[in-house]
Amino acid sequence: MGNVHPEGECVGKEILTLTSLLLGSAKMMCEVMPTISEDTALSQRGSQSSASDPDSHFEQLMVNMLDERDRLLDTLRETQESLGLAQQHLQDVIYDRDSLQRQLSSALPQPCVFLSSSVRSLHQRSRPRYSS
Repeated sequence: MGNVHPEGECVGKEILTLTSLLLGSAKMMCEVMPTISEDTALSQRGSQSSASDPDSHFEQLMVNMLDERDRLLDTLRETQESLGLAQQHLQDVIYDRDSLQRQLSSALPQPCVFLSSSVRSLHQRSRPRYSS
């Protein structure tokens, strides 16, 4: 890790606070945010005067944080779209299952229908239930 500004710990806490405020209470599975390298910010400053060092360092940290926020929001949107497609597919499969079950029930003699529904009921009760 590069040299840490005496107020670096305070700035780091402010950035974490800003990050949590910007991301809000969005429910998502996200990757751990990579650390923002202070060495990169120091090397990019070049020959700027020492008076603007804290400002440019903070500005670079903010730019990096906003870029990371944008990347996470894109990932969130993609994940939400994927979830929507999966939920629609699940609804389609449930509809197909119910339709096939009705066809099977109408094609089987009544004793077989009763046995089939009993087996299905026992099977559903024997499966472990997981809460989402």
